[in-house]
Amino acid sequence: MSSSLKNKKDSIMTQSSMGAQSVEPTFYWYDYETFGVDPRKDRPAQFAGRRTRLDLSPLSDDTGEIFYCRPTDDQLPNPESCLLTGITPQCCAEKGVCESEFADLIWERLNTPGTVSIGYNTLGFDDEVNRFLFWRNFLDPYTHSWAKGCSRWDLFPVVCAAWALRGDTIKWPRWEEIDPIKYPKAEGRKGVCFKLEFLTKANGIEHGHAHDALSDVEATIGMAKLLAEREPKLWRWAFENRTTAKVSAAVADMKPVVWVTPKFGIARGCTGIVACFYQEKHDCWMWDLSFDPTVLQSLSYEEIKQRLFPSIKDRAQGIERLPIRRLKANASPFVCANLKVLSRERAQKYGIDLDVAAANLQKLKAVAPAVQTIFAELAAERRSNDAAAPSADPDRSLYSGFASSGDKARFVQIRSMMPEHLAAEAPKFRFDDQKFAEMLFRFRARNWPEMLSAEETERWRQFCADRIMSGRDGMLQLSDYFDQIDEAQASGLYDDERHQQVLEALYDWGETLGNRLSD
Repeated sequence: MSSSLKNKKDSIMTQSSMGAQSVEPTFYWYDYETFGVDPRKDRPAQFAGRRTRLDLSPLSDDTGEIFYCRPTDDQLPNPESCLLTGITPQCCAEKGVCESEFADLIWERLNTPGTVSIGYNTLGFDDEVNRFLFWRNFLDPYTHSWAKGCSRWDLFPVVCAAWALRGDTIKWPRWEEIDPIKYPKAEGRKGVCFKLEFLTKANGIEHGHAHDALSDVEATIGMAKLLAEREPKLWRWAFENRTTAKVSAAVADMKPVVWVTPKFGIARGCTGIVACFYQEKHDCWMWDLSFDPTVLQSLSYEEIKQRLFPSIKDRAQGIERLPIRRLKANASPFVCANLKVLSRERAQKYGIDLDVAAANLQKLKAVAPAVQTIFAELAAERRSNDAAAPSADPDRSLYSGFASSGDKARFVQIRSMMPEHLAAEAPKFRFDDQKFAEMLFRFRARNWPEMLSAEETERWRQFCADRIMSGRDGMLQLSDYFDQIDEAQASGLYDDERHQQVLEALYDWGETLGNRLSD
């Protein structure tokens, strides 16, 4: 860690000791561009953020900021992601900082007292990038969601709710209106489109370059301002009821609630009337009250387990999924216990019969005790399976159990050391969980390879070669990487100069990395 970053973090810790009560809450709007679509495995390329007041007015000294993360030798970028963003690994190598410093910069901002971290679909993707980035770099992956007055929010569910429950104050693009030649993913799709780049275009909001992180941040703020202006009551209600405590209170005691989520599909207005029949920590299991729950009485433990998440093979054999959805109370879902928020006209449009929902609620209350017992057993089985089969890759083992207090103290030590000191002290660390010894080696190798001994340097080269040449840990291997580049070239979709430059850069990157690891 650089001394400047350490001083910044010391400043943050000093502020936190003063308590979050005296700090003015702010929004920190952020977005990632990544080298892949798996937030647990793929690495960030670019991060952008901007801080505003809660009324969305800018802070005088904050015009936005961009950070790049320097790539490492143990992972290849996904060519499709690079073609989408236009960001090449060479760009990040030139402009970026090492991942430790990159993580520290972001952690500091999201953990500034009173920060509400927010973006567009951030809780569906970007916050997972946060957590695994922090995890790999020995930073607490959770404090930005609860400590020092910090919390998370997501604009995406609010946008969905504005369309589903109001719908006439904002212009809503439709997939049928989008040219599939310019945007191939629009091919064959129908209904409203919630993609940020098309929402902003339809509503005249500046969005310079979609999939550039800072441009996406500015566009998200613009969309939030539009919502706050056109639907001020909904905006205020959504903000005030975003917290885990408010969501848990709304669904407690099997109260029926209106839940707006794309899980219900566009045809149903992304809306359902549901009730929570079982809750474990932040996981709330919701029954869709458009369906009769008495079917649960005739199902065994194994049948419920199978129909909760049926496989493709199960569905092909006619096994239907139960109308049960998992709601994450700590992910700021749009959940409202006042059913009047859904008008009868809109309910009818979405195929929701309010009288049927009321009758099914009473049936659910009758069958709930037996079902709760089954779900408690399912939860226990899931915990047992997770404990018995932890992730083979420690970089992705965040959810395999919490670190001990002793190991957490060691993480603080690691983050406080300069690279030279850490190189000397690393062999002396004795972790309660041995996976952290491997993570410490990777942490040092990714960030300061020049500090490795000759033996460690060869160990790191072999580790990277196993991933790049053989696909260890499920990583994209070099032969498949080149195949993907060739397929993109042959598709005819990327014949323009910009995309050709990206493809050429990707080929050069793979060739150079392959040669380096083969030496």
